[in-house]
Amino acid sequence: MIKFVKPLHIGKSIRHKKLRTMRRITAGKLCNNVLLITDPSNPENLFDVIEEKVLLFPYYQERELTVYGIAGNKGEADEILLKLIEEKYADS
Repeated sequence: MIKFVKPLHIGKSIRHKKLRTMRRITAGKLCNNVLLITDPSNPENLFDVIEEKVLLFPYYQERELTVYGIAGNKGEADEILLKLIEEKYADS
């Protein structure tokens, strides 16, 4: 199951098709060149960056996944990660 947090951080190249991308990800359909920033699979990490294609694997279909951001490329994913880490440390 996939859960999107609010506020969801969106990359500039995905912003205009945000809802369509979210619906396709939730429905288990492929999107082109989409990276998801999710909660970590390893407790020692802060976040995971995965391609949406990976969601088709059984491991991710059985796992509850929380999405914090959606990016169109690695550069956007890095920017979103920087914002998320700054927010996380500002709260503590």
